[in-house]
Amino acid sequence: MEQSQNPVIIGAGPAGLTAALKLVERGVKPRIFESSGEVGGLARTGGRGEWRVDPGGHRFFTKSEEILDLWRSLLPADQWVAVQRSSAMLVHGRFVQYPLVARDLIAQLGPRHALQGLGSFLWAKMGGAGGHDDSDSFRAWGEQEFGPYWYKMFFDGYVRKTWLADPEHITSDWANQRIKPINWRLRKEPELEELDAFLYPRLGPGQLWDAAAARLAEDGVMPELNTRVIKLGFDGETWTVYLDSGETVRTDAVFSTMPLRQLVEALDPAPPRAIRAMAAALHHRSLITVAVALRTPLDAPYNWVYTPSRKLRVGRIQNYSRWSDALAPKDWKGSFLGLEYYTAPGDELCAADDETLKSIAHQDLHTLGIDESDIDQMMVERLPFAYPIYDDARDRSVSYVRDYLTSHYPTLHPMGRNGTHHYDNQDHAMLSALRSVGLYFGEHVDPWQVNTDITYHESGLLNGEEQAAG
Repeated sequence: MEQSQNPVIIGAGPAGLTAALKLVERGVKPRIFESSGEVGGLARTGGRGEWRVDPGGHRFFTKSEEILDLWRSLLPADQWVAVQRSSAMLVHGRFVQYPLVARDLIAQLGPRHALQGLGSFLWAKMGGAGGHDDSDSFRAWGEQEFGPYWYKMFFDGYVRKTWLADPEHITSDWANQRIKPINWRLRKEPELEELDAFLYPRLGPGQLWDAAAARLAEDGVMPELNTRVIKLGFDGETWTVYLDSGETVRTDAVFSTMPLRQLVEALDPAPPRAIRAMAAALHHRSLITVAVALRTPLDAPYNWVYTPSRKLRVGRIQNYSRWSDALAPKDWKGSFLGLEYYTAPGDELCAADDETLKSIAHQDLHTLGIDESDIDQMMVERLPFAYPIYDDARDRSVSYVRDYLTSHYPTLHPMGRNGTHHYDNQDHAMLSALRSVGLYFGEHVDPWQVNTDITYHESGLLNGEEQAAG
């Protein structure tokens, strides 16, 4: 391998570490710069002591044998658990199964709500909601897919919380991938429901990425933590990477998982004003998780509970006991929850101190009927650039920025969820990294085409049941 191949990777999350593993496999040792103090990115495991916090809740499922093989190569079989998916929407004080199932809607909400919802649904399907296409807003898509009544009940409030915008100004292209149509089967089909399972590392998602970092260390590649890239100089052939420590690094290629907007801002010389403006129009939402240990065990058989009600500030609640018993201390007999709050980077909630965030969580727990005396402890985890926002400007801005970077910087490889400003699952981020490494070695692949299928993601998957069987 030529000595001149010395790429730099920005970010030690799933995409960055996957790219590093594949580069090392092909005989190239990169340098990895990570701005935080730990590896894993959004898929890290936070917490305190024996309390392990999964910010976001990470299901490990994929349609790619390549990704599944990589997961299995990093952790032995006894460190994976197979988890049955079970989630619900908390509406009118009742837990309604999600994805929505018609028979459960009727059982939980009663005949009046069921009849109103069914009438609204049929009206929409007969053209009353005006129809929709891929360019529609999320609101138009939701009203057509579920009818205005059920759309309003289940999705409008939740989307406002999570995307921090009016659903009229959010595009619908991600919805087909992540929101399943109503299941109209009148009888339960346990054999199908059992297939809705996923893998999960016993000690949380960060266990996998700690293992990836350990594998890289064996080959002499160690992520340089608390190291921020502040500028990327390019002379037409060679990159100069400027670090916040004052060090500069010369490299033949840059693999970047930093937010696409920040990547464009870091380029020197600066791109044209129009491209900078397009990048500046890209926005993120942040994720704050307040993990709560309750002394009383809760009878809540769900991984996630979505909370569209305006009476609650929390957007979604994780039940960590449903993910893995090892996320709590060994002898813990109570409950362990993760309350998820969505905010914009730099806004008031994002800037709030831990005590303020815990106070907000206390209020939500009180609204849910949980007494303050039942709280054993609380922990706060923050992720400032957790999700790219799919607003009106997103498609056009990403398209222009992508085309400019591809034509002017052939050795710059944006990848992963933030690097491409694309709402990727973990396996998609990893696939974009694998394709980026392939491109680096001259293969005819396009990393930007990963996860462009608009069909529902979560069917026909390689999942926990197959892992258990294997």
